[in-house]
Amino acid sequence: MNIFFVLFLFTQEAKKSEHEIGEEVIKGELKYKIVDPKIYLQVSLNPFAPLDSVISKEQYIFDEKLYSTIDALNTPILYLHSEYLRMPLVARFMYGSIALFIPRFEKTVSSWELVIIDAKGEVVRRYAQRGMPPPVLSWDGRTDNGEMCNMGEIYNYVFTAFDAVGNPTRITGRAYKFNGVVYEEKGSTIIAVSANALFNENSAHLNSESEPYIEEIANIVKEKFKKEVVVYSYSQSEELARSRGEVILNEITKRTVLQNKAVSTAPRFIPGLLPKYSKIEIVVQ
Repeated sequence: MNIFFVLFLFTQEAKKSEHEIGEEVIKGELKYKIVDPKIYLQVSLNPFAPLDSVISKEQYIFDEKLYSTIDALNTPILYLHSEYLRMPLVARFMYGSIALFIPRFEKTVSSWELVIIDAKGEVVRRYAQRGMPPPVLSWDGRTDNGEMCNMGEIYNYVFTAFDAVGNPTRITGRAYKFNGVVYEEKGSTIIAVSANALFNENSAHLNSESEPYIEEIANIVKEKFKKEVVVYSYSQSEELARSRGEVILNEITKRTVLQNKAVSTAPRFIPGLLPKYSKIEIVVQ
């Protein structure tokens, strides 16, 4: 053991003399007991909370003073039922973009034009620009005048690209139809849906396909509500407009917890309006 120790020192000394700056590596073992307590985090997750919310029939109590004075930022929390009641479903409304166009050209394009036309062949929206088109073109459902297009109408599009000498390449799209759209305007959320998607023809009775639309409408109201909801019903018949508006109002009331004065309906009687252009508009503020 003593001989080994001497040789070890000699080796280290000889190695150290070869360099101005040396390093030594010391290896060994040391027992150390950790006495610091581990951090314990208890996750407060109740997997039965969504079910409890429904079974307990959780609701809130209001009075007139509360409705008129409460801070608008807190209103959705206080006035609406549990967030768990926002049922997950497949969206039937268009949000933001009605249609996306993705043009691809192998050759250089000098200029291009995208025209969206209705069932009558009339142009409702035109996009045009020099040079190559952008990677994606989005149509928000509005006309060139900024008005929202009719729900339930059939639309088509024609995309034309011109080369350097003016030769056109024309691409005609397929017919496109949308029954509902959700958009923002002047601080309000507007839900517009074709009456034919909700009601039987010339009737105020809901059809067999209306349930998913109404559930989605209720979800949007729960998410966006601040102070009031107004249901506008457009029809060629004054009585039909009134009846349909009341039906939708009742369906929203059944699915949300809102004070009576926070929800109202306003019929919009338009003589000569074609039945296919009849619609329901819910304005959420």
